[in-house]
Amino acid sequence: MTPAPIALFAFNRPDHLRQTLQALAANNLAAESHLTIFCDGPRNAAESDKTNAVRQLAKTAKGFASVTAIERDKNLGCAASVIAGLTQMFNRHERLIVIEDDILTSPHTLRFLNEGLEFYANDKRIFNIAAWSPPLSGFKIPASYPHDIYAIPRFNCWGWASWRDRFEGIDWNVSDYPAFKASRRQRRAFNAGGDDMSPMLDAQMEGKLDTWDIRVDYWRFKNGQLGINPVRSYTTNIGMGSGTHCFNNIDAEKYYNDITKARAMYSFVSDINFNNKILKEYKKTYIPQNSIYHRTRDFIGKKLPPKLKTNIKKYLHLSFK
Repeated sequence: MTPAPIALFAFNRPDHLRQTLQALAANNLAAESHLTIFCDGPRNAAESDKTNAVRQLAKTAKGFASVTAIERDKNLGCAASVIAGLTQMFNRHERLIVIEDDILTSPHTLRFLNEGLEFYANDKRIFNIAAWSPPLSGFKIPASYPHDIYAIPRFNCWGWASWRDRFEGIDWNVSDYPAFKASRRQRRAFNAGGDDMSPMLDAQMEGKLDTWDIRVDYWRFKNGQLGINPVRSYTTNIGMGSGTHCFNNIDAEKYYNDITKARAMYSFVSDINFNNKILKEYKKTYIPQNSIYHRTRDFIGKKLPPKLKTNIKKYLHLSFK
């Protein structure tokens, strides 16, 4: 197996990038992998020191078969930078692994993604292999679930891999958005991966958000495609609260994974589809902390007697603290 090339996207966080590169270089297949680092330009003069530090790290990165640093002359912004980089890489390569500058990888991440690319290459229902999964402290996989991976109708970009024939043709303009916006049925179906998905697409199309991944989500949805996720995460995000689309008050612990527990041995499954119990748990990960769900859960957890809590938990699928 020849490892897929790696695209790493960076901007103005040298401390994060340093950690990301160190973890990535410690991967089993790093020395055989060709790494391209895309460095976006500063938005203003005040950012130049940080973006220059990022570029220096990119040019001096070691531990890979080769390292190419691509420095943007100007600031493209989150969405345009990633879309341009992905397009450039997929024009040259059939397969690609994608990492962002705040993603720490387990030493087994590259092998997991590469073997997933190999296993599902001919299964066009699978759009991508994801390396991240919600922490098992809150993400309750059924005890009877027998597999190391699961399928999910939501794209996650915290370490992922895909193929050219899945990527090419993505409608970044979301040309049929007016029809989607007017269709309750389509919006409900799109929200299978989380009730925040339709609102995020709305925000993107209304110019309130500058992102690319929700458009990938919509493309997958239109084509009936899924992603493969590991039961035990191979990555964790160290940039919560500092990234373009993160808020300072976000509950970072909710998304933190102990990647030392990532599995070195795993198996993939043919003809896999999403498991309704896992999907229900997965959707909870994306419920805002101040939502009615969380306020109800916390009130019941603190105020009601144990027997009543047990019954309510059974019927409402609430997980008490």
